Amino acid sequence: MLNYSEEDIKNAAELRDWILKQISDKQEEIDRLRRLLLLIDNLLKQESFKPASTLERSSINHSESSTNSEERQDSVIHNKPTIKMENKKYNAAADLNENVSTFTETRDLKRLKDNLLLAKVNISSQTIEITPEKGLFFNIDTPPFKSFFIKRILEGMITQDRAKNRQKQLSNQDLLNYTINEYEGRIKKIIINNYREKDRLTDIINTSAWVFTRMLEKDNAPGSRT
Repeated sequence: MLNYSEEDIKNAAELRDWILKQISDKQEEIDRLRRLLLLIDNLLKQESFKPASTLERSSINHSESSTNSEERQDSVIHNKPTIKMENKKYNAAADLNENVSTFTETRDLKRLKDNLLLAKVNISSQTIEITPEKGLFFNIDTPPFKSFFIKRILEGMITQDRAKNRQKQLSNQDLLNYTINEYEGRIKKIIINNYREKDRLTDIINTSAWVFTRMLEKDNAPGSRT
């Protein structure tokens, strides 16, 4: 049976409150989107509405008959949504071989109360790369980074993976692993490989946002280092 310290229980309780607040805020956002969707649906029911496909065909036909047809066709093509692909290089093991990972998504980590940008998260199918904002100082020794984010979240996932590995359900190369790049105590980058599951991705992002928020509060508290 696992033994949890009072600090672990306190951190878990604070994280629970933070998650409930996020759920409440997201529910309000969902309600607004539903009202907006209802408004759009009512608009689409009007007799004067023309399907988007009809408008698009009409626009293309008109552009073909105009003197600037090539420019207009290019405009239609370039306005189609695309997925931005970025190639990022990082040192995955302190001055060892440099690896290249293709990230397909970037998210912002923000403090809930005021939307302060805490970090950028680059995501691929295998890797999560968290880079704190340049103007913010996150000390690796500031709680609850090691006690909660590392020990309870990441190490907890590794323990689960090792259990699956012993049962021959997961290969060695698929075990979750992580690297913390820091300089003189300042966290420069967190690299997490083989997260594999969408739920894990969500847990890591949400927990890291909460942990960075708590670290910022502790470092800015009276008597803390400046």
